[in-house]
Amino acid sequence: MKKYKTYLFIIIGLIVYTSVNYIIYLSEKDVVGSNINSFSDTFWYSIITLTTIGYGDKFPITTIGRLFSLIYILGSVGVVGYVISQISNKISKMIEDKRLGLGGTKFEQHTVIINYNTFARQIIDEIVNAGKKVAIVTNSKDDVDLIYRSFSKENVFILYHDFVDIDAFEKVNISNSISVLINFEDDTENLINLISLKSKFSDLNFVISLNNSTLKETFNSLGVTFTLSKNEVASKLIASYVFEPEVAKFTEGLMSSAVHEDDLGLMQYKVISENYYLNKPYKETFLDLKNEFNLILIGISKYANGHYNLIKNPDEEVSIELNDYLIVMGNPQSQTNIFKKFKVEEGI
Repeated sequence: MKKYKTYLFIIIGLIVYTSVNYIIYLSEKDVVGSNINSFSDTFWYSIITLTTIGYGDKFPITTIGRLFSLIYILGSVGVVGYVISQISNKISKMIEDKRLGLGGTKFEQHTVIINYNTFARQIIDEIVNAGKKVAIVTNSKDDVDLIYRSFSKENVFILYHDFVDIDAFEKVNISNSISVLINFEDDTENLINLISLKSKFSDLNFVISLNNSTLKETFNSLGVTFTLSKNEVASKLIASYVFEPEVAKFTEGLMSSAVHEDDLGLMQYKVISENYYLNKPYKETFLDLKNEFNLILIGISKYANGHYNLIKNPDEEVSIELNDYLIVMGNPQSQTNIFKKFKVEEGI
């Protein structure tokens, strides 16, 4: 109905516009000294007047012509106001769309976090401190300014959108992300969004933040790469503080991204064909990393039966193979140097 009303207004407007032009033409065409001698002259005069250009080459000299010209003179004020208003609205919309992330991002090898809350804020802190980029999808406009006040746009991109439209996730370049964290307070919402996303992006690494740890197996069976229970992690750390406080301090420190020179953090590096340590035994690799980079190789994750299995403190004869992940402990200063031998950045 609205569409038909628009067409009706356009038709009526064209009829009125043509009629006024015709009346001016009739009143001017046979008058001595008139410079409006054809219908095209009237059309030209109306356009120049309505756009406020006013060349002055065409103008009415009769009383009737001048009277009807007032329609264009007064209308020009509305035209200018309308044009300025439309330009202003377009610019405002472009700025707002950019703020809300509707133009998309070119981030690659980044983490996508679906739904923002306090827990997500803590995770983003760690990821950004590790020098990585994050794209956040939120359905709350209030979150947008809140996040940008806390993080730089160089490291964090925000998309304001509902979670139902799966195609919208292309705006956060989800296909080129290294992992997707589905982070809802309710596990049912986690499940619904996981199934929806898996239907289109089946090859991505999905991480789920669970409230109920008993649902781990259920989510794993649906193809989740990693499931995390916030309560389970917190309870283990608190229990450690109860009977082994120094161990707990060390563990908590390792769980955070290493930022300062004296910080220690855990890092993982995928073994590619250019890796210097490919096919070398664990012991030789362990000693070389310790002596050259002051890094400690504490584990190797090997791919088997559809998923990775972590070998903690491997035996000496275990060798480094293609596509393994090396788990090392060290400070952030080591990362620049170790790239020379690993030929790959930290992470997945």
